[in-house]
Amino acid sequence: MSASRNDREGAMDEIVLTMAGLADLAASLTARQLRRAVRPVQEIVKRSDLRELTREGHSDLKARGALALKRRLPEADVPHLEALARRADAR
Repeated sequence: MSASRNDREGAMDEIVLTMAGLADLAASLTARQLRRAVRPVQEIVKRSDLRELTREGHSDLKARGALALKRRLPEADVPHLEALARRADAR
């Protein structure tokens, strides 16, 4: 496998974990909590350590996404079609 393919797969994994983390976070928040969380954005943007804060937030989202995927897809090491076949066979 070429290095560029590994890089693409790593980038795709990062995107999937980040999006899963965002989806899990959004699903766990009520509309009121979400509005309350968005209000302080202006204060955060003014921070001098915004880059570090962003990196930490991204890392937290990826970790949350990994946990969410493990909860929802316990057979993550099994190829997707094989997992679907196993579920269908179990039914």
